[in-house]
Amino acid sequence: MKKLLMLWVFLFGTLTLSTTASFTTEDEINYQNLYSKILECNIKFPDIVFAQAVLETGHFRSKLFQNANNLFGMKLPKKRETVAVGKTSGGYARFESWESSVYDYSLWQNNILSKNGDLTRKQYLTMLDKIYSESKGYSKKVTKIISQHTDVLVK
Repeated sequence: MKKLLMLWVFLFGTLTLSTTASFTTEDEINYQNLYSKILECNIKFPDIVFAQAVLETGHFRSKLFQNANNLFGMKLPKKRETVAVGKTSGGYARFESWESSVYDYSLWQNNILSKNGDLTRKQYLTMLDKIYSESKGYSKKVTKIISQHTDVLVK
C-alpha cells in the first residue's frame, strides 16, 4: 500500500510540474522579444521605447529589472492606470513579468500623449528629457542605443 501511495504521489507530482511548465507564457527577455512585445502593444516610437528599456536596465542586468521585472525604471503611479503588482522599497513598480512592464509603459505613454497631443519624434525625445529622465543627455543616450541596434529595429 505504501509503495502504491508513493508511486501515486510521484506520478501526480511529475504531472503537476510538467503541466505547470507547459503553461508558462512568458518569453525569455532578449532584444528581439522585447521589440516584438513593444510592437504588439502598439507603442508609439517603438525604437525609442526599445532603447529606453535597454538603457534603463543596462542590457537587462539591473537589479530593478532582475528583482521587479521593471524595464523602464517606472515608479508606482498614484493616479494613472497600471498593471503593477506592488512596489519596491524605493517606490519603483513591481511587475509579474517583463511583458507586463512593457504593457504598463503603453498605459503611461497613452496617458502622456492624451495630455500632450500628437507629438513628433523630436518632441517625444525632448519630453523624455524633461519629464521622464533623471539624468542629463538622456535622449542622446537613447538615440545612440537605437543606432547600435538597427539589426533588431526593423521598421
